[in-house]
Amino acid sequence: MGLLATRWEATYQGHNITVARNELTRGFSIEWDGHEIARRSWSFVGLGELHGTADVGGKDIDVHVTLGLGGGSWDGSCTIRVAGQAIEDVKHIR
Repeated sequence: MGLLATRWEATYQGHNITVARNELTRGFSIEWDGHEIARRSWSFVGLGELHGTADVGGKDIDVHVTLGLGGGSWDGSCTIRVAGQAIEDVKHIR
């Protein structure tokens, strides 16, 4: 895991999605175009699920993030689903 934080980034229809995990507090958050849409204060070993709502073309859509073990690195995996559609190109930043 990152020394103090882990971060993943993705895009959906021109919108930027960022998932950030704080290793000290084990919390994580979802940002949509730079605005936080969901936060979880604590999760077991930095794992868990988080739901947020984002605006796309005047419609509210569900943003669902799952943090898990594996993913080919010590930082684990991050799965992002927007409106039920899995985002394929989630980049591990740190």
